[in-house]
This record gives sequence, structure tokens and C-alpha cells, in this order.
Amino acid sequence: MAARGKSTLLVQGRERRTDGGRPWRVRLYGPAPGGTGFKVQFKTFVDDEWKRTIRRASSEAEARVLFSAVEAALDTEQSIPAGAPEKTRRTIAALAQEYITDSEQRGRTVRTIQGRESRINAHILPAIGDVIVSKWRIEDSRRVMEKGSQTIHSMRGREDLRGVLAAMRKLAWRLGWLDRSIDPLDGLEIGKSTVLHGATTHYVDPRRRPETRQVLAMAAAADTLCGADGTEPLLTRLPLFGTKIRVAGFGGLRLGEQNALRAIDVFFDRGYIQVNGSWTTPRHSVGFRGPVKNHVLHEVPLPKSLMHGEILPRVKRLLGFDANTSLQRVINALEDERQRRADLATAEASARLAWWNYPVDPLDEQWLFVDTATGLPVKPEMHNARWHVIRQWVDEHDPDNAWPKTIVYRNLRHHAATKWFHDELGESWEVVAQYLGDKLTTVLNHYVRAGEDALRESVNRLESM
Repeated sequence: MAARGKSTLLVQGRERRTDGGRPWRVRLYGPAPGGTGFKVQFKTFVDDEWKRTIRRASSEAEARVLFSAVEAALDTEQSIPAGAPEKTRRTIAALAQEYITDSEQRGRTVRTIQGRESRINAHILPAIGDVIVSKWRIEDSRRVMEKGSQTIHSMRGREDLRGVLAAMRKLAWRLGWLDRSIDPLDGLEIGKSTVLHGATTHYVDPRRRPETRQVLAMAAAADTLCGADGTEPLLTRLPLFGTKIRVAGFGGLRLGEQNALRAIDVFFDRGYIQVNGSWTTPRHSVGFRGPVKNHVLHEVPLPKSLMHGEILPRVKRLLGFDANTSLQRVINALEDERQRRADLATAEASARLAWWNYPVDPLDEQWLFVDTATGLPVKPEMHNARWHVIRQWVDEHDPDNAWPKTIVYRNLRHHAATKWFHDELGESWEVVAQYLGDKLTTVLNHYVRAGEDALRESVNRLESM
């Protein structure tokens, strides 16, 4: 039997003493006589000890790239390039799980994470879940978008799906699962949406912004149907639905922020409420009060008729006061409760705790808007169902102020931003952004269209001709 020929040493790295024993180097060997394979030999730290490892390559170019990657990883104390068995386990499905874990570690809200999981499970995994990440290419990404286009008909929805792919690509690069020279989204076009001249793709068409008369009609109907004289038990479970609509329409709060409002968040002496939390109801789980969106606390002024005429009586009941209790006594009681929670937060020695986010059992919290059957803020599904019942009632009993079916409840926020804060109160867009807890660029993209004022002036001049 002929003796096996020795492999030829082509290049070796710098000397290393990682294990405290004999020095060693990363070495690249060429094929033995009669052979065709190349190999890179080095040591890796496994199970609390350094063990000899061999990675094989089919060409010298591939072997030299591997050699350089191993040297760089050892120099910077990064992960060693994975071998073939490990790479086969690094599928898109595994990357998706890493993406969800990364989202949790970054403190993304439960609803955000669940939305990402839904897109992954519905569109990405069925299309390319078993694809190895290192072999992820543009063709695979196109398969995902084709799968998604069967059920996603809006441009915004397709952009969201592409956004998840882009985030997974970025994570794959960071983990070293995908070579940074490979971009599996390069050339992935999803088409352009048609926009009005002078507007962005996020511009909210005025047709989707409710009129003040419609907001007032819906709130009045909710007072009738959900109040003490209401006859439908499923509606009377939400006794302050009308007040909630006014808070949304004249304060611009998101639904989660409305549900999270408590007595201590109301500052009657200053004429505003502080938005410092959001009520979240995860799927198949109990609700909880979490941080406000973007982690930006902000104050929102409300009309005195709303603050004193509707919210004040509710706060008095929550504090155990009778209807004749003076306003100053209510203000003092609320400030005492804020200070009590601030003292408890200080005792916890946590810089993240304050009076507004000190943990309290939800059943013991003084919520402004509750489902009387549970004593907790209403679930979004129940809220929306009751909203549509009220909308249908207005259609029948007050058709002149009927609420358009194309305008959803959350668009009350658009009314507050444009018709109330900007047009009625004359606030600048910078102040509107402050009241909404949004960035100025977001508000401008939503509500400002270049040339809109000039168009309005031209129309006014033409009316007199």
C-alpha cells in the first residue's frame, strides 16, 4: 500500500499561546499529492478547553478567505467561522427566532413583536424557512414578496414585510451568518405608491380626517348608549365611552394611551393630562401597563368642559369623594398619591422607577376608563366592536353627522392634530408634535403637503370670478 503523501503548508498565521501550553498557529495546507482539497487548521475554545479544529475548502481561493477570517476572529476574540454542519443549522427559520429574541432584548413592545412574528409565520417561513442563511439570495426574497402579495394588498403592508426582511438581513450580517458582500434584497422592488403632488407616502388625506361635528356626534351617541340610561348591557359596560372619544378627538391620544389613563395622570390645576404609559393586551395573555410609545412622556391640554365636567366627577368617585368635594381637595389628594408612589420608587433604588411607572396591581389601579365587568381597561377587540355599534346608531339617528365607514377610530388622533390643535387653537406644527408625543418630521409627513395653502388661495379667488 502506497504511503499517503503529506499536505503542503501554504501559509501560517502569527504565533499564539491561548491555552498556556505549546505555541500554535493557524495554518493553511494545500492538497496532498493526488488530492484536491485544502484545509485550514487551528484551535477553538470548546467545553472549557482549546481543541484542534479543521475546516476544509474545495479551492485555494476559498481556503485563503477562510484562513483570513479565522485569523481575524482570533485577533478580535470573535466567533470562529462556522463549519458545514453548523451552517446547515443556520436556516432562515433559525434566523427568525434570533430576530424575535433580539427584538425582545431591545425592549420592543409586545404588540410590535407579535406583529413581526405574524409576518414571519404567515409569509417568510412558508416561503423560505428551510433556506440556509449563507445561501439566501434575491430570488428567495422575491418568493417571500410573491407569497405576501397574495394576501397583502396595501403598499404599507408590503413595505412592512420588506422591512422585516431588511431587519433579518442586518442581523444575519451582524451574527456572521451571511457574508456582508451578499445583499439578498438588492434589486427587490415592491413598486411605488401613487402620492399627491407635494406629499409623502405617509400623508394622511383630509378625507380620512374626521370633522369636529362628527366627533361630537359620536361622543354624544356614546353618552346615550353607554351611560346610565343605556339599555344594552354590552354597551353599558363601558360607561365613559363618550368621554373617551372626546379625549381621543381633542387630545390625540392613541387607544393604548387612552386605556392607560389613571386618576393621578390628570393635573386639574394645570389643565392637562400627562401621557406616561400605554395599556397593552398581548394575544393569549393578560393585559399590562407598559411604556408610552417611543418612551416619550408628554402633556396634553384638554378643554375645561372635558376636564372638569366629565373627568373630574370620575376622579372624585375613584378617590372616594362625594360629588360636592372641592376641586382643591381633589388636587391635594392626587398630589399626595403621586408623592407616595415617588417615595416607594425611591426606596426601590432604581433609576427607572418614578411615581408614574411604579408597579401597582392593575386591579388596584384607579383607571379612568374601564370595562365594568373586569375592572380593567377594555380589550381592543371589544372596544372596536362597541365603536361600530355606536357608528351604526349615528348612521340611523343622525345621518347628517354620520361617521364615514372609511375612517377608523384611531383617526380621531388626526382630528386632534389638524382640526383642533392646528386649525382651531392655532398651534404650530412643532407644538402639535409635542402634544402628540411624535417627532416633528412624523407630523409634517402626516399632515403637511407642499403647495396646499397656495391651492386653497387659488380656489378662493376663483370662487369670486
